[in-house]
Amino acid sequence: MIRLTFLLALVALGALIPLAFRLNGATAILFSFVGMPAMALALLLYGVYRWREGAFRAGVTQTRNG
Repeated sequence: MIRLTFLLALVALGALIPLAFRLNGATAILFSFVGMPAMALALLLYGVYRWREGAFRAGVTQTRNG
């Protein structure tokens, strides 16, 4: 799941780069309909991933064994 999250974040950044160089309607539409939903989905998946790891539990310390 974390790899999908990173891939979606890279897709969002890939849609942002043309927008930084060409501020026209086509790149804005690309970022609006591809980049922002990809980033939103990446953040949602990352939140679910961290929640399943137990990151949002109060008073619990976990060590990560790498």
